[in-house]
Amino acid sequence: MSTLISAKATLPMAARAAIVAVNFGVMIWLAYWLGFDAFGSLAVVWGIALVAAPVVSLGGPLLLLRALTDGGGVSPAGLLLHMVTLPAAVAVIGVLICPLFLPLLPWVSIFGAAFAINLLTCLASLMRALGSVNMSMVLRDCGPQVGLGLAALMTDQYLSFAVVWLGGFAIVAIIWAWQRPHRGEIIDASYPIPGVSPSLWGTSVLGVGLSQVDIIVGGAILSPAQIGTYVVLRRVANLVALPVSVATWVSANAVSKSYAARDPAGLRAASKLGNRIALFPGFALFLLGVMVLPFLPTRAPAVFAALLGGAVLQVVFASGFTVATLCGMAHLSAISRAVSLLAYLGLAAFVAGPFENALAYVGAITCGSALLWWMIWQRVGVDTSAFALGR
Repeated sequence: MSTLISAKATLPMAARAAIVAVNFGVMIWLAYWLGFDAFGSLAVVWGIALVAAPVVSLGGPLLLLRALTDGGGVSPAGLLLHMVTLPAAVAVIGVLICPLFLPLLPWVSIFGAAFAINLLTCLASLMRALGSVNMSMVLRDCGPQVGLGLAALMTDQYLSFAVVWLGGFAIVAIIWAWQRPHRGEIIDASYPIPGVSPSLWGTSVLGVGLSQVDIIVGGAILSPAQIGTYVVLRRVANLVALPVSVATWVSANAVSKSYAARDPAGLRAASKLGNRIALFPGFALFLLGVMVLPFLPTRAPAVFAALLGGAVLQVVFASGFTVATLCGMAHLSAISRAVSLLAYLGLAAFVAGPFENALAYVGAITCGSALLWWMIWQRVGVDTSAFALGR
């Protein structure tokens, strides 16, 4: 616990808990307001927008986070390129091409939402580099869902009005960043314009695709009511893994700086820091989830138990993604996530209901996480799992 406090993770953990509570409240309200059938359909379309966001990003958020926190910086032209120009160009291409294959989906709204979500994520990376742990995490993880919920209050054009709200959030973030007196230390015309990183882009796309694939594919297999219920159960089970996001965000600077300084001991310490932050709160939330199982309705306990198991395993492998993406091994993250995605798609052939869908998803993400842990261990000799805490 002393490590938690010394790492200034207490406030980020509280902020992350508040973010999850708000996102969960928005989700429950949407399910109640729309009904499970309509909510299930919205969840599928929103899931597509979340997958499209890293597609239009070209890896920009992770690229900016790495460039802004490794002791260097980015030029204003580089920020504009990765936040606006490239994502807008890819979004326009998507709007022109995707209707040729799936004409019934609202592609203009989907790519508009994807552009706005990516903009918030890029701004969150900038805010994190400028010293904000909590506000940046709120913007990245809470902004899109809150924007969707606010849009649902006003109209049935959920995605279109969500873009308006996300644009407002982006303006507030830009004003905040502009007012930071030390912004010139990492944003200056003398710094280079970062080039697109295919490995970071692939990692982003595959990561979000993996987080939504069981909802999108499951939505094609299960009934709208079944997928709506499944989404609620998965969101609740994912509470167990909320410390992982905090661990990533808090330890990112230490990981990036240790790698830039070629400091293996520092990198091991930074990886352990992330594991310590994630493990104990995550395990406590897992036990709380187990206690809830007897109170769930028929057939829900088995689905929830499977999803809980998958979430706690993500806690065990908490530092793998951070170390890989910030230490020049983003291609390993992409490989592991591609394996997970392919594993789920293979197992999806056996999905007949929500429980089988949960097992397929948990099995797939666990295989990918274990593979990434092994590849990092072989490459740099750093144990990014919670087992390293016992050494």
